[in-house]
Amino acid sequence: MKILIPYDITTTGMKNPFLYLLMRDLAKQELISSIQHGYGWLYEPDVFDVVHLHWPELLVKSQLPDMSRTDQISQHHFDRVLRAVEHRKKQGTKFVITIHNEKPHRDKQGLFENYFGDLYQLMDGFIHMGESSKLLLEKNFPNESDGNPSFIIPHGDYSFFADDLTREECRKRIGTQPGQKLMLTFGAIRDENELNLGIDTFKKADVENSVYLMAGSLPYPYKSQPKHFTVRKKLYASYFDNSIKTAEHPIAPEEVQLYLKSADLVFIPRFNTLNSGNVALGFTFGKVVTGPGYGVIGETLTAADNPVFDPYKLDSVAEAIREGFRLAEKGHGQKNKEFAGREMSWKNIARKTAEAYQKVLQK
Repeated sequence: MKILIPYDITTTGMKNPFLYLLMRDLAKQELISSIQHGYGWLYEPDVFDVVHLHWPELLVKSQLPDMSRTDQISQHHFDRVLRAVEHRKKQGTKFVITIHNEKPHRDKQGLFENYFGDLYQLMDGFIHMGESSKLLLEKNFPNESDGNPSFIIPHGDYSFFADDLTREECRKRIGTQPGQKLMLTFGAIRDENELNLGIDTFKKADVENSVYLMAGSLPYPYKSQPKHFTVRKKLYASYFDNSIKTAEHPIAPEEVQLYLKSADLVFIPRFNTLNSGNVALGFTFGKVVTGPGYGVIGETLTAADNPVFDPYKLDSVAEAIREGFRLAEKGHGQKNKEFAGREMSWKNIARKTAEAYQKVLQK
């Protein structure tokens, strides 16, 4: 099989190596003769057996000089993607999509709503990271998903990242004191609600000798932005007790272990979010993880006996934090690491993905 994954993939400076890790192991599969990547290949005349899509919005944004300028998106950007898919399908190419999100992040204007449905209508198969994803797609897009096969293939692990320092070395480098219990939120905190959810519930949980560290990006990072101080009001007020800390900068791949190995508990401050790579990341590094009991996040955490919460009920979140710390003390993180090794192996994920391609071609 000749496969196209029409996204730009790099092995250096990456925020999320998901596609690289998938392609790395797909290239080893006997069923696959070649695999290509890059946005432009979607519009080239080369014939592929299967095109594997991931984030539909990126296919549109990739046509812009600046992918962050969604205000520059016009209907012809959507039409170009849909025409390319339709053209390839007429040539016999099959299309498979992995469902990462129910809808794009930061799409308050609903720019992509119709486009998602139009694109799903053209798919020949759907890959989900959990059963709850399949059920939500069937609920939200019943006509588009009807009649096409679905495959449950979990998120892969993050053993790609360096893991060659001791916990003590990592804690010393990020300034965590001996004996402190560290709750970590890693990556992007997208808005004020997510920011305050972590701050409010960490305080409410009131776990002795605990620290909350947010490492990555926070909303409205520049003081020149009008909302910077209003959105961060609780954050600034919390600095005085020294139990809430930030490391607000891009985390280099070699630095990931500093934060994950230092942590006792990984906290995912999401609301109605379908998937999060932080589940796999926390499990890979042998950490207890807590997050919302929604979608694949809740499904995976529950399957591995980690605490989940209702993000709209602060008491629920605070109790999940307390339980997370208790489980960490009992060594539950090691069970999560074993779960990742068993359920999130890229070798197995690539095999299942190649088999999904083959089944779609046989439709």
